[in-house]
Amino acid sequence: MSIIRAGVNPPLNQSPQGILVGFGSLVVIVAGFVASAFPQAEAVLRYGVLVLAVLAFAAVTAVWTASLVTAVIGFLVFDGFLVNQLGQLSWHGSTDAMRLMALGSAVIAGRLAGDLFPGRASGRPPMAAAYPSVEEDEHDA
Repeated sequence: MSIIRAGVNPPLNQSPQGILVGFGSLVVIVAGFVASAFPQAEAVLRYGVLVLAVLAFAAVTAVWTASLVTAVIGFLVFDGFLVNQLGQLSWHGSTDAMRLMALGSAVIAGRLAGDLFPGRASGRPPMAAAYPSVEEDEHDA
């Protein structure tokens, strides 16, 4: 007889999501400072710095949730401090919708790259082995 466990066990070498979101926020802040070095007229170049930072963060982490939260924080930082001044948030219609789609694409591309090409130094197992959905108990026969 087998017992099916409903829970999913995360890998042992994975950082907690809260730590990853904090690190992702730091990555976004650094990217915001780098992007602010470009003139305000170069909005696409400024946003490209943020998108590349989110893509790299998503590729390094093993957690979709932390990558998505980091992307949302990145959008808020860009909109509040690089588009507007002094942290004021506003919606700019289709322009902001395109910016959100670019960040979403960066998260998806980064996570897929991280899953397909895990770093050898990280020791992270492939996703199929890292998150087993069904485990059998060998003691029940």
